[in-house]
Amino acid sequence: MGIKKQVKLRTIFIKYLFAFCISTLFVIILAITATLTLPNLFGTIPNKGLLPANYAQNELMKAKDKIVASKKVTPNLIPDLCKYAVYTKNGKMISGNLSSRTAKKAWVLSQNTDDSSDLFYHYLKINRKDEVCIVQYSFYVQFASSTLRKFLPIPVVLLIILFCFGFILETIILTRSFSKKIIQKMSGLQTAVDKIQNQDLDFSMEPSGILEVDNILSSIDKMKEALKASMKKQWNLEEARKAQISALAHDIKTPLTIVKGNAELLTETEENDDQKEYTNYIIESSHDMERYIKALIEISKAETGYSIHKENIDTKKYLDELLSHIKALTSIKKLKLQFNAYNLPKSFSVDCNLLQRAILNVVSNAVDYSKENSSIAFSVEGTTKHINFVICDSGSGFSKEALNKAKQQFYMGDSSRGSKFHYGMGLYIANSIVKQHGGKMELSNSDITKGAEIRICIPIEK
Repeated sequence: MGIKKQVKLRTIFIKYLFAFCISTLFVIILAITATLTLPNLFGTIPNKGLLPANYAQNELMKAKDKIVASKKVTPNLIPDLCKYAVYTKNGKMISGNLSSRTAKKAWVLSQNTDDSSDLFYHYLKINRKDEVCIVQYSFYVQFASSTLRKFLPIPVVLLIILFCFGFILETIILTRSFSKKIIQKMSGLQTAVDKIQNQDLDFSMEPSGILEVDNILSSIDKMKEALKASMKKQWNLEEARKAQISALAHDIKTPLTIVKGNAELLTETEENDDQKEYTNYIIESSHDMERYIKALIEISKAETGYSIHKENIDTKKYLDELLSHIKALTSIKKLKLQFNAYNLPKSFSVDCNLLQRAILNVVSNAVDYSKENSSIAFSVEGTTKHINFVICDSGSGFSKEALNKAKQQFYMGDSSRGSKFHYGMGLYIANSIVKQHGGKMELSNSDITKGAEIRICIPIEK
């Protein structure tokens, strides 16, 4: 890893915590300023947008004598920010702008004292000649503007609302900033894990600048180098093993040919019944051994990769030749071949022998798994960039496990689709050839035939 100035994760956290405290203080100042400034824009009293908490009480004390002396209590006698109710001496409400429920509560509270209160309001009892007037007021700072009082909560509540809004906004911004920075610093860690997971070990670690993360990256780097050395050793051993198997398979062919040839010569001599039986055993076993050796050679070729020789071929001629081979395979079990072709390109670039081998491998499997006198569907479709070969059989279809594993080497798990002569190599070899052409092979079950469906997609390269 390269050298980069490092800081501890704790340091980054403290920086953001300090920024959080400073921004919270700023939000408080901003909320107070807004609360104080807003009413000055609408205030009815010059240079006085807010009224003091005892404003309503002072105004009520000034108006008290007028309320006592007047013939009738009218709304214009009641100071601003106050509400009232007029009662008979027996407590029956006569007039006022208090709700009936509040008026009842105010009467009960005022029975023992002239100045009573509940959780939010105060009540002043004013005795008149034949009636009683109770005025409700509060000790809160209020807006001088009646418009603001109508549409906004009291200043204290407004201040709390503004602070909460600013605090939430501040928290979101700082949290996103902190999260973004941490994710950015941790990106190298995620990249390293993804590359190792994809078996890409040829990369260098980029330091994050955070001590704790760089320590983890350093450990991963050491693990990567150890894994790289181990995989290289394993790869070399694997390549040597493949070469040995391939060489051994070819070497066995020579003595096997001699054994088989001599056994066949023995059949031309005079033999008794027991000798003929033993000779036939030798010949049959030789045939089996030839198949096993052929399978070993195919495994080696598929693992190391086939030698691809692409050429631009005529599509129609290629399909005519391919169809003749497919018809020969389907005739073994008297299968009906359904062939369709759509939007075919005039030509495409491919190793014709290898692709034919891949397709015939798939068709051979389809023939094995189809019942006699049933059918096989083979279709070819061209697109702007690809040519698709689709083979559908009339068998039992792929199991759920086979859909995921049938392309793997030696997979024989699906007993309903097993064959003693394929050794789990048919689709593996076909898939290997298709991949080397830059294409892909997809397995599914046909909605039409209900059997297995295999799609081979090959790029059209001019």
